[in-house]
Amino acid sequence: MLRRVAYTVFILCSAFLLTAMGGKGGGFERAPRVEKNYAVVITDASGNTIKGEKFSWEGRIHFAGYMGMAQVVVPFDKVKELTVGEKKDRKVKTTAHLVDGSETTLEMDADSRCYGEAGFGSFMLMMDELKSINFKK
Repeated sequence: MLRRVAYTVFILCSAFLLTAMGGKGGGFERAPRVEKNYAVVITDASGNTIKGEKFSWEGRIHFAGYMGMAQVVVPFDKVKELTVGEKKDRKVKTTAHLVDGSETTLEMDADSRCYGEAGFGSFMLMMDELKSINFKK
């Protein structure tokens, strides 16, 4: 009897866990909704450009990364252009050219995602697939 109950519990738990795994594995469907519309021109690593809007990074309207040991957040309102440099381990070195004329360098997760919408539909690119993001003001 105890063996039968344990077997049933095991089957139910397995079914639940396997069902939960299917959430994001199917692929990208659409860009996350954001509260402010940012228009961008993105150039990917192959040189292809996409003009888009409703741009977000991980569904947010700021970039986050590390400047040395400090964790930093750079709001899109302050960024004119973000250029993506070399990939090292699981990070990419980026330079944010700010609206006030200054620039700051930060490391971001290479597998973080940028989303947006273009005339053809939604798009998604990983940070290590990008060359630059130009914000249209």
